[in-house]
Amino acid sequence: MQNTFKLDEENKKFYKTLIMLCVPIIIQNLISSLINMIDTVMVGGLGEISVASIGIANQYFFLYNMALSGIIGGSGIFIAQFYGKDDKANIRRITGLSTIFAVALGLIFLVIAIFSPRFIINFFTHDEEVIKIAIDYFSIIGFCYPIIAISNVFSMGSRSIRNPKLGMICSSISLVVNIILNYAFIFGKFGMPTMGVRGAALATVVARVVELVLLISYVYFIKNDYELRFTFKDIKSINKELSKAFVSKTIPIFFNDTLWAFGTVLYAIAYSKAGTSAIAASQIASSTGNFFIMTAVCVAIGSSIMIGNELGADNIKKAILYAKKFAVLVSLVGAIFGGLLILSIPILLKVFSVSEALAPDIRKIFIVMGLLMILKTFNTFIIIGVLRSGGDAKYALALEMGCMWLVSLPITFFAAYHGVPIYILVALTYTEEVAKFIFGVPRALSKRWANNIVKDM
Repeated sequence: MQNTFKLDEENKKFYKTLIMLCVPIIIQNLISSLINMIDTVMVGGLGEISVASIGIANQYFFLYNMALSGIIGGSGIFIAQFYGKDDKANIRRITGLSTIFAVALGLIFLVIAIFSPRFIINFFTHDEEVIKIAIDYFSIIGFCYPIIAISNVFSMGSRSIRNPKLGMICSSISLVVNIILNYAFIFGKFGMPTMGVRGAALATVVARVVELVLLISYVYFIKNDYELRFTFKDIKSINKELSKAFVSKTIPIFFNDTLWAFGTVLYAIAYSKAGTSAIAASQIASSTGNFFIMTAVCVAIGSSIMIGNELGADNIKKAILYAKKFAVLVSLVGAIFGGLLILSIPILLKVFSVSEALAPDIRKIFIVMGLLMILKTFNTFIIIGVLRSGGDAKYALALEMGCMWLVSLPITFFAAYHGVPIYILVALTYTEEVAKFIFGVPRALSKRWANNIVKDM
């Protein structure tokens, strides 16, 4: 009887923590997806060329965002485990270290976007009309990248110390600002000049600045002794042992996320072989599909925090138990949202003002994504929630890169150069997920990933 009571209390604690972490993370990530979707939706009325132009810029941003998440993901492993260990000094050091790397990455992507936009665009299209509009968009949106770098460090770090509400609130305010300014700048409302695609970019930059100001204000001026509040003193105190450990765990994640994102961009290049309309179709489908899949991904992110906290506290058995519970939850969420995506197809076609010519392909793409969403979300959990939480980053890198670069990319490009329709190309990209499941599950079951990497720090 006593054991049953103890088990019930443990379950209550598990689900209470899960809800406390995951709901704000889900809301924030849906908001972030919405910020990217808003430009596509509101520019949709300007025609397929404008949508295709923003789609190219979004592919570049996606590559940047994933490279950034590789750096921040590495720091998140340490922050979560140091939080479980109650080591605030090292949390501040890791936050400072990740900020330096993140800002450097943001500046690199800024310089390329501003000074060499045609280099990026020509990977996707040589349509001069699309190129002209995309260059205009890049000339403004590029300034977002270093701003987003700092915001993400504090937002993601706050999640790892179980304060996900901070990022959620700041992103919510940023979304509202973005929508209002999009309406004003794109269509020339509230006395503003009509700026079209350039207006969408400017609105996004201003909204991201607002988000950053809110985060910095909380960390440094509102919340006294906040765990992430690093100073130059903390950066100077970073020792060789910590730097080496950080780099050893972060580099595999950085290459993992960057190469995976680059591979995903290559998928978009393969799609572009089907023409400008296919670029627009894949942009609409991918931005919407990401919106639906993000909920399950957020549960995986929440699982990595909870599992990481337990590993840092040296509760290895509890961490493994959590992993088993999350495997069921993520699969369930993936199945539910896959079904919702399919049921929402008629509404989505109207929201994006999809033409009759594009509608059949987009409808088929949504069906493919919906049916295979459970597989994609489960694999995401294995990578983020299980392997990375215990520092098994090298195997995660080999798993993702092997399945993408050796399986799905060659198959998809072969089909693209043989004139296969866009919806079949999208379906072929999921061969990656099949391979990932085959090789990922045995590693998770082996428990070799369950390590306390901060025990002796």
